Amino acid sequence: MRYCPAERIPTPIDLSESKAPPFLPLAKLWILISAFFSSAGWVLSVAGQLNRVGYAVLGLPALLLLGFFGWRFRYSLKFPAPHRLKWRFSRAFPACFLLLAMLAAIGGCLYEPNNYDAMTYRVPRILHWLAEGRWHWIDTTNSRMNYSGVGFGWLATPLLAFTNGDRFFFLINALSFWLMPGLLYATFVRLGVAKRVAWHWMWILPTGYCFLLQAGGLGNDAISASYLLSSICFALRFSKTRSFVDFRIAIIAAALLSGVKVSNLPLLLPCALAFLPSLGLLKTKPLQTAVVILSSLLISFAPIAFENVKHTGSWTGDPGNKENLQISSPVYGLAGNTLQTVSRNLMPPVMPFANVWNQAMEKLLLTPQMHHLTTQFPRLNLKWNELEQEESAGIGLGLSVLAVATLFGSIGFSRRDLPIPKIASAKRWGILICLGAGTALLVFMCKAGSSTMARAITAYYPLVIAGILLMPGAALLPRRRWWRKVALLAVLSALPVIILTPSRPLWPALTLTSYLSEKHPENRLIQRASTVYSVYRNRADCFAPLRNYLSPSDHVVGFIGNDDPETSLWRPFGSRRLVDLTPSNQAQFFKPGFVFITRDDASRAAFGQPLEQWIAGMNAQVLAKATLLTRIARGPQEWMVIRIGDPNR
Repeated sequence: MRYCPAERIPTPIDLSESKAPPFLPLAKLWILISAFFSSAGWVLSVAGQLNRVGYAVLGLPALLLLGFFGWRFRYSLKFPAPHRLKWRFSRAFPACFLLLAMLAAIGGCLYEPNNYDAMTYRVPRILHWLAEGRWHWIDTTNSRMNYSGVGFGWLATPLLAFTNGDRFFFLINALSFWLMPGLLYATFVRLGVAKRVAWHWMWILPTGYCFLLQAGGLGNDAISASYLLSSICFALRFSKTRSFVDFRIAIIAAALLSGVKVSNLPLLLPCALAFLPSLGLLKTKPLQTAVVILSSLLISFAPIAFENVKHTGSWTGDPGNKENLQISSPVYGLAGNTLQTVSRNLMPPVMPFANVWNQAMEKLLLTPQMHHLTTQFPRLNLKWNELEQEESAGIGLGLSVLAVATLFGSIGFSRRDLPIPKIASAKRWGILICLGAGTALLVFMCKAGSSTMARAITAYYPLVIAGILLMPGAALLPRRRWWRKVALLAVLSALPVIILTPSRPLWPALTLTSYLSEKHPENRLIQRASTVYSVYRNRADCFAPLRNYLSPSDHVVGFIGNDDPETSLWRPFGSRRLVDLTPSNQAQFFKPGFVFITRDDASRAAFGQPLEQWIAGMNAQVLAKATLLTRIARGPQEWMVIRIGDPNR
């Protein structure tokens, strides 16, 4: 077989050195900061002081301690000299990562957050907490405000409390994204992946569309990956260093992982398996082990699970499965989620003719063979978009092709060129942990009924990729020119994604598409592009036309909607309070002079009668009407500002 010289790459970091690489102290700091704000949120809620004063009182001692320990351990943060750093990022893969990371950060700086889920329930519930001065069970028709994990919310709450804005929220994801290469390398090597392979993938994997798009937005999936990698990395490191600091960091990271969202709970299995090599060490200090685990429950999903049981009778918070997120049949769940994941990850970065694919998928789902699947899986979604979006993106076509090529290339090399090796101890544990991650993914896909599964399993991708890289033949692939070319193309495929994304376009999208739509009104693609970019551009403040009709004296404003981006109605933050009107609290607020905002179909469900009939019966007055497009799939909807019978106004 002809020998192909390997690409010259920097010497990999030696994890056997006594001093930790510089990214490990940074990862520890990130975990400790996350744990502090997560625990501070609950402590301040109990005290009823969830505000900037409460955070200042708790934060001052924390900053002093951080400064003390930072100065004490300053020598562990030995970063490469500038000339070495420049040389390191002159290589193709690190340079591509640096370019894409900078573009993601620029997008986050230029645009207000417009992630639909964040605008609908993730940011509004923070505003409800701050208005009340504590976490509380919110009386709302959007139940996700209550039963969803609060890990990301606790990190964003102090930013909102001190700035009265959400422009800096993207920094949470941006910081975790910049830590990913180091965490990937440290974790992969400790799992038994060859250092050369780990070096390449530490730059490649973060360019997956789901990681890259969320680096400048408000998604809470990519941050889960950093917590997972931290937990496994420090758990495996604990078995070598025997330092209980590493043990505590690993446990805290696992707790934070579960606290972000309930879909991460199965990932606690590989986290637990990572502690098996050090099980003997844990037995020597059972009391300290128990104290760390029990104290970490405060920042895990446990508090929300307790509140869900208290208020709904189920730890999930949705005992009746109103959101259709729970699949009763594991077979149909696995089949539907597999189809969704494969379909989404095969979508090209730019797909102008997505409508043709969508029509074909609609016909497919209407066939008798697919009837049982669509019945058992109500939210099954095989549609494509013209452009990748933060709310639904998986790792993308580029990395999917590369992962498949790596899998089959490893199998080929294992059969032809390599003897059956004696599996090292580290690799045996790595295989076990990756099998645990595969089991966790299987369980999740059998039970979850999300319509955006490719995005929902973002935290699962690193360990799935690690399982492929543990194959014996994978160590030879970075030496092959064809593999490096495919890998570079996979990374570069993310460039149009981050530039063209409707959430944060890095080109004059709205100006050009509006101009072209006027010049070519008959062109469907141009009209569609203009609509998409316009909706995303206005989503952060989509209710601004209605807010102009609210007077300064309207300190409390009602809202009747259903999965709508109500964050806009809170603006400017701190000036008013929005109340979600439900059948249980309508009598409390429906008084003369009270103003609320609604649309006809939502209010019809709330009042049990046509809105016009209700308005006449309550002597209410419609102050304004506006047709708004908040979500393209729903189309334009008419919204109204209504004031209850006050003849003097």
